[in-house]
Amino acid sequence: MRKSLFIVLAVIALLIVACGPSATPAPTTAPAAPTTSPTKPPAAPAATTAPVAPTTAPTAAAVKVNNPPASVAEVDAINLAGKNIQVTYWHNRPQKDQDLLQSMLDQFNKSNPYGITAKAEIAGSSYNDVYNKVNAALQAGQPPEISVAYQNQAAFYRAQKAVIDLTPFVKSAKYGISDADAKDYFQAFLDSDKNPQYKGEILGFPTQRSMEVMYVNIDAMKKMGYDGAPKDWKTFEEAACKFAQQNPGKYGWDVGHDASRFAARIFSRGGRILAPDGQAYVFNSQAGIDDLTMVERMLTNKCAVEIPTSESFGNQNRFGNGDLLFTMGSSSGLPFFQQAVDKGGKFKWDIALLPGADQPNAGMDLYGASVSVYKTTPEKELAAWLVIKFLGETKQTTRWALSTGYLPVRQSAKPDVIAGFKADKTWGPVADSYAKMFDWTQYALIESPVAGYDPVRLSLDKDVVTKIIQDPKSDVKKLLDDAKANADKVLKENAPK
Repeated sequence: MRKSLFIVLAVIALLIVACGPSATPAPTTAPAAPTTSPTKPPAAPAATTAPVAPTTAPTAAAVKVNNPPASVAEVDAINLAGKNIQVTYWHNRPQKDQDLLQSMLDQFNKSNPYGITAKAEIAGSSYNDVYNKVNAALQAGQPPEISVAYQNQAAFYRAQKAVIDLTPFVKSAKYGISDADAKDYFQAFLDSDKNPQYKGEILGFPTQRSMEVMYVNIDAMKKMGYDGAPKDWKTFEEAACKFAQQNPGKYGWDVGHDASRFAARIFSRGGRILAPDGQAYVFNSQAGIDDLTMVERMLTNKCAVEIPTSESFGNQNRFGNGDLLFTMGSSSGLPFFQQAVDKGGKFKWDIALLPGADQPNAGMDLYGASVSVYKTTPEKELAAWLVIKFLGETKQTTRWALSTGYLPVRQSAKPDVIAGFKADKTWGPVADSYAKMFDWTQYALIESPVAGYDPVRLSLDKDVVTKIIQDPKSDVKKLLDDAKANADKVLKENAPK
């Protein structure tokens, strides 16, 4: 009896083992997420069963997303499906450009797979208008999703924790810029938005750029025995004074009330406006002293003339009439200078780098507002980034450059932009001049991407340039040193707390 009972128990034990869990290998990928939320929690595992250690990383759903996202993983974890997010873009372009911009955004609205709807709005006729409107919106707690902003303005918004760092979005494996696309962007354009006050955070992204160039009356230079544009400041001053002496009532150059002109000349002499670490202003260097000393000499010797701010497009019109040998201004003004020459002096002219800008440690002034993203929700921030990314694609940046005269942000846009300008009656005569600027991007420098630069710009004009115009015997070094001391105070007041 005991033997029979033992046999029966042994058989039962074997059956229990055979029906137990099999020793299959752990999955090599994470299980798919459920398509619907469970109606009740899953049953707890039996106390005798040990939990199995996962063999893969947590799924995206397990990543906590901060606002704003602080890592690539957080950006990759954002799900835009079914959110139907709207993105508003504030800018300062005229109605013609608004229409083009919205037409491009309409294409984005139809093509993006996330249901994002983007619209453009004119927020004023100037960058200051946009800046004032954004500040009012921030005070009201209702910022746009994106807006144009100069680098120093973006830094000011960042100090209020209103603008976000785009680094994790740009580097996102799912939503970011590929290595090939990153190489297609002009590196100098990308670098200009990395803020030194915030450890290189990307506070905006470029969709356009322009640069400070020198406009030259080539016919007048040849008549005086020069081969072309001056390559150094000594030759520049010599030619300007010779032109003024030979042409009574005309001047070799105009001294404008524009801090960017001053910055461009400083750069071409090997100087800087701001120290590389963003901790101090350095425009009172020898480069600044040499430049303003030259300005004083040229004013004293009647080689240069002031053009007051009340004279709209003064340098453009005077140059077009042949009353100036040299002037300086934005490269986006090329077709307007051509129109001025066609209506006025009808002479051969061209653009050139400022003297010395292509020398070691020197450079040219690159400027242009980028597009910044405001802190709203992670989903809106990602949607806003995707709009900016779209506008930077080759097709869009090509269309924008052809319509506005700005430089495209992609190298791959160069052939179509140049071909388009050559085919345009307005641009045709200056298309070759425009093409030169693609090679000049290698010398690009930016003025001061830090918060508080706007009042510093005003001070450079009011407390330095204007005083020199009023009294060409002013102590240049003292003016610069005093302006630097005030600028550093502003810098400190606006530094990250």
